[in-house]
Amino acid sequence: MSAKFNYITKECLFCKETDAANHPVIYKKNFRDEDLDAQVFSARRTTEHFHYEMMKCAKTGLIFSRQILDDASLNQLYKESLVTFGEQTEFIKNDYWQPLREHLEGRGKQKALDIGCSNGFFLEVLKDNGFKEVYGCEPSTEAKDIARADVKDGIHTGFFGPGLYPENYFDLITCFQTLDHLSQPLEMLRNMYTNTKKGGLAYLIMHNTQALQAKIFGEKSPIIDVEHIYLFNKENLPMLCEKAGYKVVSCFDLKNGYPYSYWLRMAPIPLKSMWQSVFKATGLANKVLSINAGNMAIILEKL
Repeated sequence: MSAKFNYITKECLFCKETDAANHPVIYKKNFRDEDLDAQVFSARRTTEHFHYEMMKCAKTGLIFSRQILDDASLNQLYKESLVTFGEQTEFIKNDYWQPLREHLEGRGKQKALDIGCSNGFFLEVLKDNGFKEVYGCEPSTEAKDIARADVKDGIHTGFFGPGLYPENYFDLITCFQTLDHLSQPLEMLRNMYTNTKKGGLAYLIMHNTQALQAKIFGEKSPIIDVEHIYLFNKENLPMLCEKAGYKVVSCFDLKNGYPYSYWLRMAPIPLKSMWQSVFKATGLANKVLSINAGNMAIILEKL
């Protein structure tokens, strides 16, 4: 039987190599083509723990997938993906906005772009906090369909890339939980840099491979997933952003605040039904717990 998808080979972003001595395999590929569909590529689902063969750079700690689906296959899967985090939207808005707020003081708020904007939830935040024009890029057609009316028209259905927006155009570009999904993250950062105004900011959020949960759960961590091609930490992410031309303003752990019921759903632990009953009986299910769950953020400036 012929393969359902086409594959391409990736290498370390820093060494440009995949030699076994410096890039040992840490996890073997564990899925068949038949296992993959749009649901598997939908944001914030409960992961099936599918992943490619994954390697780790001994020099930088970069974790990356070796043989991945080609861009055409990924584009189709993301185009048909679903928005699965509606009930968490208000929590995400607050978690992502608070660290950025102080860095925007005294800066221009004319135009902003959110890459991988989903249903436009952060475009809402930016517009509600003074940005005159907000734009988004999002491959999922469903996501744009359910976006708020006053941000919907600014969402491009498709992927961000060169020539889509003018040079030196945006006061702020944001990109959340997207960079690690890309087959060419450095190229995207360079395109972002081109579209950022001088003196403008970029703000990215993604998983941190050095976080405690990643170390504890290893291959069972939610971040070890077929959606993730490159996974970073607080040392190698700034290195990559500087290669794109940006100055690093700050790189830090990001707290997330969700109800206990959400944390339980996402955690790779046994006896979930028992814990769900305990949380419900004790009234904890809807209580919000704010912790460093494994995300990091970086704020960049174009000088």
